[in-house]
Amino acid sequence: MLQRLELVLEDVVDGHPVGPSSMPAGMLAVFHEQVARFLKGSHKDVDPDSVRVAIEEGSYKVVVPLVAMIAGLASDIAMLGSGNLDEMDVKRALVIEEWQKAARMTTTRRYRVGGDGMPPVPIHAGSDFARHDNAVWVNVERYLQGQVIDLGGKKPNLHLQLADGTPVKVATSQEQVLGEQRNLVYRSALLRVRAEEDSASRKLRNVRLIEFVHQQASFDADAFAAMVAKGRKAWADVPSASEWVEEERGAA
Repeated sequence: MLQRLELVLEDVVDGHPVGPSSMPAGMLAVFHEQVARFLKGSHKDVDPDSVRVAIEEGSYKVVVPLVAMIAGLASDIAMLGSGNLDEMDVKRALVIEEWQKAARMTTTRRYRVGGDGMPPVPIHAGSDFARHDNAVWVNVERYLQGQVIDLGGKKPNLHLQLADGTPVKVATSQEQVLGEQRNLVYRSALLRVRAEEDSASRKLRNVRLIEFVHQQASFDADAFAAMVAKGRKAWADVPSASEWVEEERGAA
């Protein structure tokens, strides 16, 4: 039975291999967050804060000594060893897909999942770990905010980059593009969209723009004056607002 699990990140940054003594802060934060999600999976009763891990030499290695105590993890590791993501816990499989994507984007990046009693499973640019589409897609409306990277084209669409770096392609109409008074490219924008959402991973597909949401950042003096007048009318019969508040609090 698998008792010890090793999750390893290998890369070379600025000519130096990453490791416990040399690791970019952003890469470290992302990897730790992914490890926590991998350990937890879809099990609400698994608290990552209660799982004790160790950091060891050998690139950047996170060691989990008590795998048997984490629900479903040993069987999921066995499935990973056979190349089967479809039967794995969905959220754990998503982390493997994220590592596969990162390895393809950066050829020096490699991941390794292994432990006692099993050969290590490497994830690199040449491996091919992916789920088949077993997702349950539901129609949703969402607000998305990010930087507009591109807008327009023969078949109009908008490329939005969210704060976490995730790119989202949003279908638009010519009328929606022409209706914008300012150039939104390389600017922050808030969009109201319709899409299909994977109920497990929260990924979106077939995203279509409903409208650009224009946030009013300036001070509206007329609206403020109207609210003040309304408030004065409502409190007209109260001699002292502060005394009334104190009475309501029971301080009087």
